[in-house]
Amino acid sequence: MKKSYQLIFIVIIGLFLNISDSYADDFTEAMLNAKTKLKAAADSFNKEELIKVRGEFERIKQLKKDIWLVDYYIAYTDYNIALTEMESEDKDEIKKYTKSGLDVINKSIELKDDFSDSYVLKVSLNFNRWQYEPGQMNDIISEVKEANILAEKYDADNPRYYLVNGISKYWTPEQFGGGVEEALQELNRSNELFETRVEPSELYPDWGYDWTLGYLALCMIKRNDEGDMDKAKDYIDKALEINPESGFIKGFVMKEYEKESEQKD
Repeated sequence: MKKSYQLIFIVIIGLFLNISDSYADDFTEAMLNAKTKLKAAADSFNKEELIKVRGEFERIKQLKKDIWLVDYYIAYTDYNIALTEMESEDKDEIKKYTKSGLDVINKSIELKDDFSDSYVLKVSLNFNRWQYEPGQMNDIISEVKEANILAEKYDADNPRYYLVNGISKYWTPEQFGGGVEEALQELNRSNELFETRVEPSELYPDWGYDWTLGYLALCMIKRNDEGDMDKAKDYIDKALEINPESGFIKGFVMKEYEKESEQKD
């Protein structure tokens, strides 16, 4: 009788482990599928598809696994939705999705407070606030500084950390500590790190390499010293090798390159 109970116990444990493995596989498959769709929608700045993908991540949360990571992607999707409104300067929509992104990334950080990319995203989302609440300069600067410190603390070799700071330096006037040369220091470091970067999990964020190369190209275009336009073209070509569908490269960086090239001819 004792052996029968032991056998039943072993069978139950085996079934539980099989169910757990299947559960984990369902989560991984769903996450990778949603992550692929997110990349395609972000590359094309497609707001409707981004909203659909956001819904997919919300449904994945029902699996009750690694909710902090799912929330990261929901916040990252919100950030990308806000980006689609930058050209039209729809401040209401930028505010809506930026505030949502900040709320969600803070929830993610509450669950896992040592993930560098969460703080990198928090920096990016706070930068968006300049679009709709420039009067909150001190608060924005304070939030950015705090998130930057934690992003570097938990992963000093995170290329997205240097990318986001490079973008900030690029758009900040020289008299306020920005400019091309300052941006290049951050972007060159980001480029070096991306060249050897291997994420610890296929589910983790891996975005940004094309943006680093794109901003390096923009720095060359803006500086426009001898040979800089050739360097800009090399960065553009490399970015398209890495991400042929990059809307940022094809829809913005290449246009800036062509515009500058036409002015020189």
